[in-house]
Amino acid sequence: MSLLDDLCTDLQAESDELIQLLAGLDEPAWHTMTASEPWRVKDQVSHLAWNDDATVRALTSPEEFLSERPEGMEAIQAMVDQVIVDAHDMSSADLLAWFTNGRTTMLDAFAGRNPKDRMPWYGPEMSLASKLTARFMETWAHGFDVFDALGHDKPQTDRVRHVVFLGLQALPNAYQAHGLELPDRPVRLEVTAPSGETWSMGPATATDVVRGAAFDLALVVTQRLNAADADLEASGAVATEWLGIAQAFAGPPGTGR
Repeated sequence: MSLLDDLCTDLQAESDELIQLLAGLDEPAWHTMTASEPWRVKDQVSHLAWNDDATVRALTSPEEFLSERPEGMEAIQAMVDQVIVDAHDMSSADLLAWFTNGRTTMLDAFAGRNPKDRMPWYGPEMSLASKLTARFMETWAHGFDVFDALGHDKPQTDRVRHVVFLGLQALPNAYQAHGLELPDRPVRLEVTAPSGETWSMGPATATDVVRGAAFDLALVVTQRLNAADADLEASGAVATEWLGIAQAFAGPPGTGR
């Protein structure tokens, strides 16, 4: 199985998990406030659906995408915020259909492509593998918000490795976002997967190491859990500092939990 096939398979499974939960909701449940205030359940879904549509445009019509892309982070953030406003009055049935059909279209658009090919986005261009990993991370994180808001435990699966991997890869971005100098020592992860397997990422010689539950680390790097409340142990000043500022997403620092 190729890298893109692996990512598509896991993203489809992650999507199906969320869609199954959403399909059983009544209309009032879609208006449940999530921990990412002021976003409600329906706002989480419209954000994911809009991102999928934008990804398809960037992948299949890059010149058109670039011609319509706002310039500057403030303009991009305003566009993202406006999506929530525009979708506010959509029915739950229409929102679910938008997300379900759009996700299928997006995954079909990636099928058979080279994971190293590049595509434009709101910021630097990305490899297709990086873009799919980012779509997985967003689905996982916003899906967690939905499960949590509705009083359900999000299933813990080894698919979370994509979020953990991206969190570590995004370490330089976290430091840049916080206006901090990038440390000269790497961080290594030695975390336990939901299946019980040990995942090791980063140089074996690194002295700064994060150990503990992979699921909790994924929550920390998506800023769904404060590092102080996570089942994690950091050895070394850099590892400790990184856990406090980690973010697997691009853009300015998040407010955390």
